[in-house]
Parts: sequence; C-alpha cells; structure tokens
Amino acid sequence: MIFYFWQTVNNNLIELKSNRQRMKKVILLFVFSVMSAVGFAQIQNPEETSEGQKTEKPDSTQQEEQQYDENGNPIEPAQEGGVAAKPFERIVLNIDSVTNLITYLGVVEQEETGSDSLYVRAKRWAQLRFSKNEKTLFEIDKKNQKLVINGVITAYNYNSKYTKIPTGKHQFKVTVWIKEGRYKYQISNLVHEGIKPNNGNAIRNYFEFYYTSPKSVKTYDKILRDADTDIKRLMEDFTKHMKDPIIVDEEDW
Repeated sequence: MIFYFWQTVNNNLIELKSNRQRMKKVILLFVFSVMSAVGFAQIQNPEETSEGQKTEKPDSTQQEEQQYDENGNPIEPAQEGGVAAKPFERIVLNIDSVTNLITYLGVVEQEETGSDSLYVRAKRWAQLRFSKNEKTLFEIDKKNQKLVINGVITAYNYNSKYTKIPTGKHQFKVTVWIKEGRYKYQISNLVHEGIKPNNGNAIRNYFEFYYTSPKSVKTYDKILRDADTDIKRLMEDFTKHMKDPIIVDEEDW
C-alpha cells in the first residue's frame, strides 16, 4: 500500500517536471516569435524609427539649379549656418553707346605741343611697341587728323602678383585724334586669340562675347580682368611717350 502510494507520487512529480519543460519551450518559442516579427517589420520599413516616425532621405538625384541675379551673375549657394554667399561680381567695362563695343578712352591736354609733333610721337610709339611695317600697322586719315594703329600684345593669365602664363594674344585698334595742344585716344575692337593647337586653328573671341556670355562666367571674367590690367598699362605707356621731352637749360645747373 505504501509502495503504491509512493509510486503514484513519483509519477506525478515526473509529469510535473515534464510539463514545466514544455512550458519553458512554449515561452521561449513565443518570445522568439515576437522578436522575429519586430525585426521583420523594421526590415520591411527601414525609414520608420522605433517611435513609429518616418525619416526623410535626401534625394541624391536632385541637384540645385544655378541661380542668377538681375545682372546675370551666378549666385553662390548658401553656406552652412544659413548665411547666403555674396553673388559673383563681373568686371565692369565701358561700353560705347553707338558701337556697343568695349572701349577704353582718354583725352590728354598737352599745351604748347604742335599737332605735327604729336602725330610723329604716336607713330614712333606704335613702331616701338608693335611693328615697323607701316602698311599693316597704320590706317592714316590725315584729313581728319586721325591715326589708327593695329595693335597686338601677348595675353597673360596672372596666377599671382609674381607669376603669369601666356594664353595667346590680344588684338585691337588704337585710334588717335590729334589737335594742337591735345589728343584723344581710343582702344576698341578687342579680340582674344588663344594659343594655336598642334592641329587646327586658334580660337578667337571678341571681348563682348566674354562680357555677356551666361556660360563659364568666372573663366571669361578672369580673361577680361587680366586683359584690363595689360591694356591699362599700355595706355600709361602711350601717354608717357606722348609727353614733351624734358629740356634742361644749360644755365640752370
């Protein structure tokens, strides 16, 4: 009797342990199923955060369009911090209202200097700076006291204050009107001719194209700025050679 009771108790304990193990398996299976479902949901919707809020991804295929100001100058995109960059400013050159050409002008009063003397000095300066071939260098209009000089200078790209690289040549016309005691000069018809390649011809562009083109604005502006530097130096050189020579009185010593 006692043996039968003990065997019954033992069987119940074994069955209880077996049920506990089954319960543990069920609980583990349930936890695993829940974790798998959450992970799968996150994979299916990677743009949704754990709080259920969607995150926005930038579209790499979209690029900001270049913006221009009222003068056609490109506007740089805003920098970090929300501060907008200043718009690029092109060089400002004088445009003749009649010819619509870029023009450099100057009127010089030179009292007590005759028109013949001024004429000779202008020709001498042109021959020293450009060429001694008068047929290709000059267009003479004696009736209107006008001298037209076909000039050409080397074009440079100034990388710094002390370095420069040749980029071809600048061709232009220097027109000089001469009167007694004064003269007027004008530089116009400006053309930039690039370096001639091994095959083909050099590219030629009028300054007006560089000045108004909506493309390659910074590149063309750099060409005009460097040319402006050289042309102004040429103008200073011209007015210097047109001045009367200094005559020292032999008694003033």
